[in-house]
Amino acid sequence: MQSFQELKNNLANRKRETMMIEGFRSAAVLVPLLASESGFDLLFTVRSKQLRSHAGQIAFPGGRLDEGESIVEAASRETLEEIGVEIKGDNVLGFLDDHPSPASYVVTPVLAVLPWPQTLTINTFEVEEVFTVPLNEMLALEPRTEDRQLRQYKRKLHYYDYQHYCIWGLTGNVVKNFLDVWREVHV
Repeated sequence: MQSFQELKNNLANRKRETMMIEGFRSAAVLVPLLASESGFDLLFTVRSKQLRSHAGQIAFPGGRLDEGESIVEAASRETLEEIGVEIKGDNVLGFLDDHPSPASYVVTPVLAVLPWPQTLTINTFEVEEVFTVPLNEMLALEPRTEDRQLRQYKRKLHYYDYQHYCIWGLTGNVVKNFLDVWREVHV
């Protein structure tokens, strides 16, 4: 699709914010843009309440990079482990800005377009629930914001209220970043 190529070109040519923070480890998340006959959706997970960190929070599939692993490899591995979806190289559109995490990670979001619907195999140890939000509804939401400090970094957290979900924190900031990039191509 032409719009995907434009989005891919925009991601490749824009000045992406990257960061290296002393003592922080690298992590990656996959931002799954689902393509169906009815349009586009974003896929989110609700983290299991059994997890040590960020239990019950809304997230994109992802986690830390293993030794020698690339950002795309980590995002792909974690997506397969968490929801059973395989990411192929031609699914990947590019990278969004890096985001710091209170858990001492620098997270790089990988944007990928996936055919939808497809069967999910949910790892219930890591993921309690999966839900989708139509992209046009996400674009119409006006986020609440809150200023926070993470070490020396001042940042604005974005909160998106959708049905009974609150998408906030790192995930809310990744959503805001994605929506801004989407609008650059589609407005």
